[in-house]
Amino acid sequence: MEPHLVHPSRCKAIASARLKNDKVDAATLAQLLRADLPPEAWIAPQATRDLRAPLRHRAALVRLSTSCKNRVHAVLADRGIGEDRILWTKPGRAWLAGLALPATPRAIIEDCCGLLDALAIPIGRLEREIAALAKPDPRVQALMTLPGIGKLTAMTVVAEIGDIGLFPTAVSCAPGPG
Repeated sequence: MEPHLVHPSRCKAIASARLKNDKVDAATLAQLLRADLPPEAWIAPQATRDLRAPLRHRAALVRLSTSCKNRVHAVLADRGIGEDRILWTKPGRAWLAGLALPATPRAIIEDCCGLLDALAIPIGRLEREIAALAKPDPRVQALMTLPGIGKLTAMTVVAEIGDIGLFPTAVSCAPGPG
């Protein structure tokens, strides 16, 4: 059997049916398939999913890092401490370490800074891996010619779109001969 992944929100024949059960849904899907009408969803090939994985993992780790930074800012704001410096540089971290704070806010800030230090290791590794993958890809190089598009953004666009040849109006962005 050949599996088909049908886009659930686009399959209005099933969604609008008065009688809803598995038997009726299966019959409706079979009729759509016979008429070659099911609104199929695309499943990315393994290579595309493998390309997405480090990008998505890095994004998740960066969100955690941002959450830790926001927590430190919230603790400082709660104590009425204004910051006119970037806290995540060496001088900023030294300033944070030198603040006279009660035990609980001090522990929260130290925990967050420890997590930031720990997160920096896998984020850095992932960025190096992504940069190595970006170099040989002409699609990434073409996207990076656009203002404001760096390696991470270009790689994310390439990974999330996948093979543009799937789209009927696709035009390759790879540099042509000459």
